[in-house]
Amino acid sequence: MPQKKYGWRVAGFVLKGLLALLIVSIIGILAFRIIDSKIVPSKVKTLTPNEKLCEVYKEYDGNLTLYYQDQGKYTREDKNYGYFANEGAVFIEEAQQLQVTISYNNSTLEHTKNDYRLPKTPSRDDQVYSISLRIMYDLTPENKDDNDGKTESAVRYERIMPTGDPISHKKTLYNYRKFIFDNVVIDDTVIAVLLDIHYVDDVNYAKDAYGSLCLYHFEEENLEYKLTLADKNALK
Repeated sequence: MPQKKYGWRVAGFVLKGLLALLIVSIIGILAFRIIDSKIVPSKVKTLTPNEKLCEVYKEYDGNLTLYYQDQGKYTREDKNYGYFANEGAVFIEEAQQLQVTISYNNSTLEHTKNDYRLPKTPSRDDQVYSISLRIMYDLTPENKDDNDGKTESAVRYERIMPTGDPISHKKTLYNYRKFIFDNVVIDDTVIAVLLDIHYVDDVNYAKDAYGSLCLYHFEEENLEYKLTLADKNALK
C-alpha cells in the first residue's frame, strides 16, 4: 500500500508539472504574439527614399516637415473589425508625399476567403488588396458643420493611387505592405485623408471599401515625426 500511495503521489507531481508547463507555454506564446505584433520590421518602418524624396531632402538640407496623427490603428466596422492596421503614416510636407505601412494577419486572409466565398485562402505572397488614398476637400470652408460628408455639395473627393509597387514583408502571422503616395498636399481645404482597402477582384469606388483607415483629420493634432538614424542613412 505505501508503494501505491507513493506511486500516485509521484504521478500527481508529474501531472501538476505538465499542467504548469502547459500554462507557462500558453502564456509564453500569447506574450510572444503580442510583442511580435508591436514590432514593425525595419524594412517597412524606415522611410523609403524614392527619387522625389531624396531630391527634396537634399534641397532642404535634411530640414523637412514631417508629421503624423494619432488616429485609430485598426479598422473597426462590424464587417472588418481588426482586419487591417495602420503601422505608421508619415506626411512629408516639402515633398508633398505620404508614406504609410499597413499590416494584416493570416486570419484576415481567411476572412477574405469567407467574405468573398473564394475556393481557397489567398496566398500571403500575392497582392490581395488594392490600396488607394481618398482625400476629402471642403467646398464650403465658411461652414464647418457640413464636413461630415453627408452634404454632397459641401465636399469633394479626390483619389490618389500609390507611386510604384508596395514594399512587402511577412513574419510569423503578420503581413506588411508599405505604400508611397505623391502629390499629397494638405492645406486648409482638406477635411480628411483616408486609406481605402479593396479586395483586388472587387474594386468599385462607387461603394464602400472593404476597409478604410483614417490617416488625417483637420480637427486632430499633427504630431512631429523625427527622422531616425535609419531614415537619415536611407535618405543619404
